[in-house]
Formats: sequence, C-alpha cells, structure tokens
Amino acid sequence: MSNKFNANALTEYSKLYARRTASDFYQHHSTISGQQILALTPISQINLFVISSLSEKWQSDAEKFRSPYFDFTNADVQEALQNFMNVVSQHISVRREQLEPLLAEATRRTITMIFDPRAYFDDILRSQPEFTLTATALKQITRYTKINQFVPAHIAQRMNGKPFVYVNQALNFLDEALTQRGHELEHYDKFVALFSEKVPMDVPALLRSHVPDSIPATPGRSFFDTAIEPTVPPAPLVALDTTSTTNWSTEGIAPAIPPQPDPTPAPLPDDFSSSGGSLFLGNTPGPEPVAPTSQPSQLQTGAISQPSVDQNDTSVTIDHTTESTPTLNDTIRLSTPAEPESVAEAFTRAPIESVARSISLNQKFRFINQLFNGNTGAYNNAIDEIDTLSNYGQALDLISYRYASQYLWDMSSDEVSELVEILKRRFS
Repeated sequence: MSNKFNANALTEYSKLYARRTASDFYQHHSTISGQQILALTPISQINLFVISSLSEKWQSDAEKFRSPYFDFTNADVQEALQNFMNVVSQHISVRREQLEPLLAEATRRTITMIFDPRAYFDDILRSQPEFTLTATALKQITRYTKINQFVPAHIAQRMNGKPFVYVNQALNFLDEALTQRGHELEHYDKFVALFSEKVPMDVPALLRSHVPDSIPATPGRSFFDTAIEPTVPPAPLVALDTTSTTNWSTEGIAPAIPPQPDPTPAPLPDDFSSSGGSLFLGNTPGPEPVAPTSQPSQLQTGAISQPSVDQNDTSVTIDHTTESTPTLNDTIRLSTPAEPESVAEAFTRAPIESVARSISLNQKFRFINQLFNGNTGAYNNAIDEIDTLSNYGQALDLISYRYASQYLWDMSSDEVSELVEILKRRFS
C-alpha cells in the first residue's frame, strides 16, 4: 500500500463512490451484465478492474470444477469444458451485494494508479507467485491496464521474449520506464473531475501531502555551503591579559612567539584618554603603553616546562611538528611473518558437494529465522533448489534476484555472508 495516501480517507472514499454508483444503477436493474459493467462509470479503468476480478473468479471456479474421479486431460473433456466456460462468460449477471465490494476495490486501485503509479505497479509485481513474473501474467496485467499503459509495455519489451523474469528484475524495468518516460504519466486533474461528478474528491484530504503542480525553484546555494556558516556573530575582541598564567605543559603545546611589533608607533586616536591609556570595554583605561623594542617581548608564563632558549640566539627555529619513532613492538610486528593457516580455517574453505549437508544446525536455525522469516518450508525449498544448480553465477542470481528481494534481506548481515561463502565452496 502506498504511503502517499491517508489510508482511512482512501478506503472511505472508495466505498462511498462504489455505493453511490451501485445505487444509481440498481435503481432500475436487479443485476448487471458484462457489457453494462464496461460502461458503469466514466472512468474506464475502474470498469476494467471489475471485469478483471470477475475473470479471476471465473478461472478459479473452473479449477474447482475439476474432479479427481474423471480424466480432465482427455481432449474431448478439455474442449467441452472450454466451450462451457466460454458460454458462461457471455452471461455475466451480478447482483448489487456482490458487485459493490468489487467496485470499491476497483476504485481504490484506480486512485492508487493515478496518484502513485510507482506504488501500484510495485504491489502488482511483488504479489506474483514464486516471486516470478511470467510472460502470461504480464500479458494479463497489460490487458487490464488502461491508465499509463506504457509501463507494462516497457517491461514486456525489456523481457525480450523470455518466458519469465524474477520480480527484482521486473522492478528494475519499472524504474527504467518511470525514469525514461515519466513525462508520459497521465495527470490526475482530469480524473479528479470525473470522480467528482459522482462524489466530490478532496485531494488534500485524500493524500498525506497535496501533489505539487509545479517544481519549486532551484536554490541559489547548496545546503553544504550554508550548513557550516556560523549563525552567531563572533565575540568582540578583548585585550589579552598577559598577567595570567597558562599551564601550556598540560596541553603539550608550546606558546606561539608573538610577532615583532612595528618600531614606528601608530598615531594616537582623538578619543585617547588623558589618564594614560586608550579606553577598553566598560570605559576603563587599559594598561600603560610600552615603548616598542627591536626584540619580541617574553610572555609571563610562570613555570613553563619548555626547553630553555637563549634569547640572544636568533638562529633557533621552533618546529611544532612531531614525528613518532617506531617502537620495538612495531618493528617486531612488521618483521614477523604471518601465521600459517590453521586446519579449521582451511576446512571452512574446502569444496563441498551439498549446500544442505554443509550448513550446521546453528546456521540452519539462524538462516530460517533471519533470512526466511521463520518459514522452514521456504528455507528447505530454497536450499534444495540451490543444490540443483550447476554454477556459482546461477546460485548468486537466484538468491539476489529472488530470495533477497522476496524476504528483504540485509545484504551486509552475517547470515547472508555465511550463505555466500557456502555457495562459493559448493561451486568452486
């Protein structure tokens, strides 16, 4: 089910539309025929979905008619049965209590197809038995698709005459169709008008968020350009208190040597205080100006555990980069050859003849619970099918295109990794 819709609103609207449509028709009729169903609503997709439901029930009832006491493979019986079913199909007669639920479901499916075609076709493909889309099933889907017909047509083209593909491959074809030909999707406006003729459609109430009519303007700057910009302006500069003691040795960083001042003093500003200094924050006089010297002043840092430097030696260069010298343990680790492979490690990579017999009991329980949702039968069928394959490529395709998508595997999990290793050993 698409998460684009308000589920309750969609269900209630579909039921109300079906109820009013059925009420209008059955005021003058006791039953409805196949031709009348095809013209029941102005939206032909709804009518086709009702016929599709009747077709499925017709085929299901035909299978129930078969009996183990008679030979239904006989040519005369098959011909007679086919003729009988064909005659029956020409005499559709549905009462209101049977039609209304079919009509409500057809309405719901049509609305989903209109507003969220990706979710609609995704649900159709994932519901295929054995997680396999056959050419026959796709033909049936195409036959009863009126809106956005190019989607099943594109999938059929990509199948290229193959009798079947795994659903995971069909989903890739679906994405291709919507990406390459998305501009061909039918707009919802005309259908809203048709629905509203019977029951007014409130689109914002039906959807979680209204479908936009226009694409928003492209932002001038990327999120990453603005995300790191500070939102708080920088704090104002405050005079450095050179009398405070900083314990640089606890951080392991030597204090930076202040730059040599310009020997020519700057002119004093007009508002310079006569009390002996410029005004700092709070209108308080600052420290007495110090005459510039040719050598940088030494910070009063107290007891700093730094190597002593002769102030008269101007050739000393302080290198702040640190190079780590390899320890004895590092040297030994680099020079020591890797340990030889153990017997257990060699055994885990030895070829095997059967996937089923190589899986331990603990692995089997974990595979069933984590990969097959606790379904032991599904696990057994999958392992048996893998053992019938002839190479590693086939096995990898089977678990990737069928089971991984069917059971929503986490491909980075330990269970998947262990299963892949077993496949490598089986087909090595």
